[in-house]
Amino acid sequence: DVTPYGAVANSVAVRAGLVAVAVENFPKTDPGTVVFFNTAGQYLAQVTVGALPDMLTFTPNGRYVLVANEGEPSDDYLIDPEGSVSVIDLSGGVQNARVRTASFTKFNNAALDPSIRIFGPDKSPGAAAGAVASVARDIEPEYITVSQDSKTACVTCQENNAIAEIDIATATVTRLTGLGFKDH
Repeated sequence: DVTPYGAVANSVAVRAGLVAVAVENFPKTDPGTVVFFNTAGQYLAQVTVGALPDMLTFTPNGRYVLVANEGEPSDDYLIDPEGSVSVIDLSGGVQNARVRTASFTKFNNAALDPSIRIFGPDKSPGAAAGAVASVARDIEPEYITVSQDSKTACVTCQENNAIAEIDIATATVTRLTGLGFKDH
């Protein structure tokens, strides 16, 4: 039961007796949390991450927990949080966990591969009719895989038809790659 920490658990990962749980908030557009327990279910600590934390995983070396913050908009698109990847550093212990955020804002005005789908509407105050949301608000990270050396992560952004590459040590998105088109 994770209701003391938010709405629902979206993902669980376990490593060396430490249980990490991604908990979305209510409403889902508010920042979520990652809650840490021991394997007996005793609460240890929690940290705040991005909106709608979806999948989380430990790096192979156990130093980090990475969280894909999907950042889905509200049904009416009046609230559209940015998608991101939280990098939680556990090197000082779970009680001293530090969170850094890999953001997609540097891609807002960048020329993107045309196969990367950016299509959500921009309903923010003052937006022109038919305006499209920024890249950072439209990207929705879903699932993460980490290199064996714990230095790089690849994150699927399935609604966007893209893969994001994350430098874990600096918590930065280094590349956004489109997956091309398939004529069905």
